[in-house]
Amino acid sequence: MGEIVAAMASVHAPQLITRPKDNPAEMLDASTNAMRQLGKLLDATKPDAIVFFGIDHVETFTLRSIPTFAIVISEEAEADFGPRRYHKPIHQPLALALLDGLVDREFDMTYAQKALLGHAFAVPFEYILEDRTIPIVPFIINAYLPPLPKPRRCAALGAAVADIIKGRPERVAILASGGMSHYPGTVKYPHPEYAFDRWAIERIEEGDLDALLDLTLDQLDEVGNGELLTWFAMFGAIGNQRGKLLSYQPLWHHGHAVIEFDVPKLVAAR
Repeated sequence: MGEIVAAMASVHAPQLITRPKDNPAEMLDASTNAMRQLGKLLDATKPDAIVFFGIDHVETFTLRSIPTFAIVISEEAEADFGPRRYHKPIHQPLALALLDGLVDREFDMTYAQKALLGHAFAVPFEYILEDRTIPIVPFIINAYLPPLPKPRRCAALGAAVADIIKGRPERVAILASGGMSHYPGTVKYPHPEYAFDRWAIERIEEGDLDALLDLTLDQLDEVGNGELLTWFAMFGAIGNQRGKLLSYQPLWHHGHAVIEFDVPKLVAAR
């Protein structure tokens, strides 16, 4: 029987690669060092595959087609960021099982035979996966272009993913890629809601995930935390587990958070 052996949430800010001068190097280093700790968690748990919940900043899809939930089912995941290009194997049997299983569970899924993924995938490839060859399942959740899936719908999706994994042979890690408070492209960009971030982290550390799942999309938008929809899918997959904060960095434009979850409790819960 398959099981979830690791779960983690990570920032994916492009500044972690571009390293602009107005971002303190010690804060960027704290984030990337924490992401590398997540890589060590993968080494310790040795998953057969990673279900990778990410988002699209209109890099993969265009206004011609914006899926709510999409899985990439090709042999290889390709991500592009600036001059860097990444190639990671996709676990096709698991990807196809998730696609079919989610449709059976009444989720209207989109799939892509080929997709060029953006920095929500590229940055974790750089600092979490690094040169590891663990096959992934790239899963894109629409977090920017309304209509958006509601928090509880994302959690239900994650719960369905966990249910499908239980019927599979693989040991699976869940990786949710999403930033905390930030307002890209708006006048609020220099004014992140750090207080909300800290409140949300406290709820995660206490295992009080329902407090976050009860938020509305408007509330998330107001505090610049729409990208938490990927985290909510992970919450649905693992249940009310306590998270361990590895790093939170309040940059002038963005709250960077890296969190891991208690693996022994996850294994026992399954």
